[in-house]
Amino acid sequence: MEISKLTSPNDWKYFAKGNANILFKYTGLNDYLTHKLLRVRLSKDDDQYITTCELYDFVELRCKHLFPQSIVDIQLVVLTEDFVHDLDKGTDDKLMVFERYGLLIPNILDGDFDREVLSKNCNLYYSDNFDSITLEMKPKWLYDNKKDNYCRTCSLNQLKGFERHFCPLDLLYEETIDQGIEDIFSKVSNGVMSKINDNIPIKQLFKIFLNNENNVFQKLKQFQKINDKNDLIQNLTSPNDVSANLSLVMTLRDVGLFLKFEKFDITNNVHTSHHNVNNIIEIDNQKYLLTCNIYDLDLKSKNKYKHWLDIEHQLQPIYKSSNPEWRYCIKK
Repeated sequence: MEISKLTSPNDWKYFAKGNANILFKYTGLNDYLTHKLLRVRLSKDDDQYITTCELYDFVELRCKHLFPQSIVDIQLVVLTEDFVHDLDKGTDDKLMVFERYGLLIPNILDGDFDREVLSKNCNLYYSDNFDSITLEMKPKWLYDNKKDNYCRTCSLNQLKGFERHFCPLDLLYEETIDQGIEDIFSKVSNGVMSKINDNIPIKQLFKIFLNNENNVFQKLKQFQKINDKNDLIQNLTSPNDVSANLSLVMTLRDVGLFLKFEKFDITNNVHTSHHNVNNIIEIDNQKYLLTCNIYDLDLKSKNKYKHWLDIEHQLQPIYKSSNPEWRYCIKK
């Protein structure tokens, strides 16, 4: 589908951006495009550039079967150079104007939401009446920590000088789930947390979700597992050493999640769809819907191996260190 035949660049407004992509929100009158985002590649050096077609094939062929119910739907659309050039970036970033394809994706956060930034990779969105709450987060590296005081994610956050928020490993084990949940919501302002609790038992719902052995965090841990010592970052010596499996693992170590907590609405066709039948949770005779969407399944360039090696080198003294501002991570 050629996007310029359905809409003009003026219908798309800057929404957000990451390190490799920029998102535009549709503001026109075409019903098909309403509630959609257009994802376009930012300009990158040739040795770091992954084409949109490569990304699309990677998600469809390598990722979707791993999380058949959770990955955000994507559609490949044809771009023209003029269309990309005329998009309202709202920033000084340069787009890859010669890229012939973009991705059309649903806007999970479409609607009127307020946001609280909880930490670098964690945001909370809530509706005016607090009947819909969305937690956005990146769980990063998930694995059994055998020996280190700090997991890879907590070590990296210390390296970057961030304040402690939560350890993602706490969301994996029955004995630490409560602590992980408390840490996550400890950053929410008291007034907002009080209103959330008056409408949705969000901590209780999150705990039920995490106690399901097939939840997304457990799945991510399973598929991030390294089974070949040649796929260990410290053993990489060239781009050729980066296997297809390691490329997948590194992608899964950087995905984002939208966890949406809602009051169940029997008049809402999305809530009552077959797709959501297993996402309904009942507490005290009240039904709630808890859905999970995975985004940012970006294939990593093999040439990033030097960056991965450099980060691991910098993290070595932190793994076994002792920081009075950071509780030790669980050893399992």
